[in-house]
Amino acid sequence: MVGGKKEMRFLVIQRVRVQTSVKDLAVLLPAQIRYYEELQAQGRVEAYYHLIGQQGHMLICSVSSDEELSSIIGRDPLFFQSQREVYPLTTVQTHKKYVEELLGLER
Repeated sequence: MVGGKKEMRFLVIQRVRVQTSVKDLAVLLPAQIRYYEELQAQGRVEAYYHLIGQQGHMLICSVSSDEELSSIIGRDPLFFQSQREVYPLTTVQTHKKYVEELLGLER
């Protein structure tokens, strides 16, 4: 929790559209890398990895609201040249607790 707000985590998988020109990529990729490095330094992006063999990456974003996640994604320099999938994440402990409750195995 940060400042009393519960943090939510999301996995974002982003792939650059095939039709994006090399000229555009030459400008936008370095800007995107700087953008996500800054967000990592702020703690808003926990992980940022390139997808080997693909023109894309994955992020784990740690945010306090869906509005914050939308802002992070929307400000990405490659926003209009990319497609993305967004998945909410939960901890193993939270998932385990849910399964135990579901199965009536509460301790």
